[in-house]
Amino acid sequence: MKLRANDLTWREIDGDLVILDLRSSTYLTANASGTVLMKQLTEDRTNDELVQAMVDAFGISESQAEQDVRSFVDSLDRSGLLESGVA
Repeated sequence: MKLRANDLTWREIDGDLVILDLRSSTYLTANASGTVLMKQLTEDRTNDELVQAMVDAFGISESQAEQDVRSFVDSLDRSGLLESGVA
């Protein structure tokens, strides 16, 4: 899975991201864990790679990382921020 290539921009501010979806003229915010995942998703990543990034960044269990990744990716997909058909 990967972020949509067009019409997205973001800025990191104090460890959080402010994301602007130019296509829908909406903005979202992401906390530190979302920031890690957004940066990972600039390239095509598997679910396992995202889970490992969370474990590495925060020292959390794989099961907690899986829940966090699933929740975040589902949110991105509902917002139309992922490339079509990759969630």
